[in-house]
Amino acid sequence: MALKIFYLTPEIEPFCGTYSLAKFTRKITVIYNEDPDIDVRLVQPKYGFISERKYVIREVIRLRDLPIQFNNEELTVNLKSAFIPESRVQVYFLQYNEFYKPLPELLYKARNGRVYKDNDIKFALFAKVALDALKSLFWVPDVIVCNDWTTALVPALVKNYRDDEFYQNIKTAFLLHDLQDDYRHCSREVFSMVGLEPPQEGDVQDVLYYAMDNADKVVLVDDEEEALLKKVKSDKKLKEILNRDTYSAVTVKKDPTRDDWKAAASSLKNLLQEL
Repeated sequence: MALKIFYLTPEIEPFCGTYSLAKFTRKITVIYNEDPDIDVRLVQPKYGFISERKYVIREVIRLRDLPIQFNNEELTVNLKSAFIPESRVQVYFLQYNEFYKPLPELLYKARNGRVYKDNDIKFALFAKVALDALKSLFWVPDVIVCNDWTTALVPALVKNYRDDEFYQNIKTAFLLHDLQDDYRHCSREVFSMVGLEPPQEGDVQDVLYYAMDNADKVVLVDDEEEALLKKVKSDKKLKEILNRDTYSAVTVKKDPTRDDWKAAASSLKNLLQEL
């Protein structure tokens, strides 16, 4: 049977991209789509600047007007579908205009450099919808791949959902591409919005540590010089994770060729299959 991967990301080339995650996502998932042993599907928010006409983004009847419980309210969201250009990699776009339509191509901050105060709320909703929508897809993945702070609540949410038989055997892999200190902290209230208990005392929570602490597998997507590893080692809390058997690393060369991307994809595939 094919390994079923549900890949959660805030950005994918060419739809959008503010850092290396967008290219990594496109390259790796296109390779996976060519692999008969893998069934991969992606989800990202539908930002207002992404052209539905250009990328042929279509409605999916069973994913239209989904009711989602969030912050003690019932919200109505839509998931639309398209393919990464020049591939058959399926991408679901979460459409919730109040949160995502107004965002500019910088995504997480304004042009003056000001970080949006509600980033944590926007991506908490993204995490909740991605998980809840699986039932409407009638598709149970083997592994949910999460990427960086925007999906940091997902590993704990999956644990919270495991009383439901549908989610019982789903594993999570958290991929860390960058520490992104400007974004990795969220307000205490965000946890209760998705039905989680805040893990720490105080009003500000470190979501990177929270994700790495709850994931079934933690993967550093690093370069040959191990620049990210050095940064993680300088962070006392994150460094604790490196001593656990859940920790692994995947190397992406600075100027990767097609073969280099294949090597990185193969390494990650092996780690996901272990789960």
